[in-house]
Amino acid sequence: MHLYLHVPFCKKACHYCDFHFVTNTSRKTEMVAAMVKELELQKDFLKQKSLKTIYFGGGTPSLLEFADFELIFSKIKSIYDLSQIEEITLEANPDDISLENIKTWKHFGVNRISLGIQTFDESALNFMNRAHTRADAITSLEMLIADGLPNISVDLIYSLIDQNGELGHEVLKQDLEIIAKYNLPHVSAYNLTIENKTVLGAWKKQGKLKEVEDEYAEEQFNILTKTLKELGYEQYEVSNFAKNGAYAVHNTSYWKNKAYLGIGPSAHSYDLEKRFANVANNAKYIKALDAGHLATQEEILSITDKVNDYILCGLRTIWGINISILKEIAGEVPKEFYEALNEFIMNGWVTMRTQNIVITEKGRIFSDRITSSLFFE
Repeated sequence: MHLYLHVPFCKKACHYCDFHFVTNTSRKTEMVAAMVKELELQKDFLKQKSLKTIYFGGGTPSLLEFADFELIFSKIKSIYDLSQIEEITLEANPDDISLENIKTWKHFGVNRISLGIQTFDESALNFMNRAHTRADAITSLEMLIADGLPNISVDLIYSLIDQNGELGHEVLKQDLEIIAKYNLPHVSAYNLTIENKTVLGAWKKQGKLKEVEDEYAEEQFNILTKTLKELGYEQYEVSNFAKNGAYAVHNTSYWKNKAYLGIGPSAHSYDLEKRFANVANNAKYIKALDAGHLATQEEILSITDKVNDYILCGLRTIWGINISILKEIAGEVPKEFYEALNEFIMNGWVTMRTQNIVITEKGRIFSDRITSSLFFE
């Protein structure tokens, strides 16, 4: 079973981010207390009590202090069996990496750090309003490796822009050179998208900024995938690359359609039949939990919803989707599915491995088209 905890606080508002967070941390103690209450209220959500993964996301969970972790883990340990735990991931920003914090994280069993570097380019960091510098990013990597938390996943953003347009391919190439130098086990790389409710979205609306052309984004993606492949990384999911099988166990559970519990404002949960979404408002979340009830809405999934979720997530990975599982969910696979599948196989975009349907390297650029064509109606 899998547990996600959303910590909705950040030092600064990055210009591209539309996740739920606030920069005022004055209610952090109340928030941690509310999350502990939600853990208690949701103690029967997961059918099995043995956790395989725990993931602290955000926001910036590296802002939590020893006392915060102590409260959270005390409650987790009172409910769940952690003897079979494989992965405890903490999202962290480079400016939060210190000897004291590393010691705290290790004390509570954190064995994987997802480090939000985004880029090592100073001008791009300033443009995105990141709280750290290039020097912070490099120092943080060296500290984590030297002090016993070398299982690091680095977040990168490509197709970077500034107000004068695209930054050029050299920035991405230089970022990848630094990744190569430190021989990191895992890289998550995301194409910069301009979301409406962000500073970049406002600049775009005002005509101060425009997104890069599709052709440029495709060139960036090709540089990224080609370079990481040459460095020995396996692209096991569209945006995720691992060396020596160092897959993100928690995130892989999402792509493989496993149940998970989400704790905290804006967190989502899934029990294989329904999806649940917590309110994305700190004050409303705290108020609800203080009153002893959940601040969540549920969505009952239709058979079509379940099938299409499985197709959408599975085709992003090297494992693909399984015909037998499709039949198990849907009962029957329509002929239109097989007709579209056969066309993609003939084009070399998709391959069949026994019962598994997998998008090929040639077909990755068409993955959105392939996925939507295979959806059930």
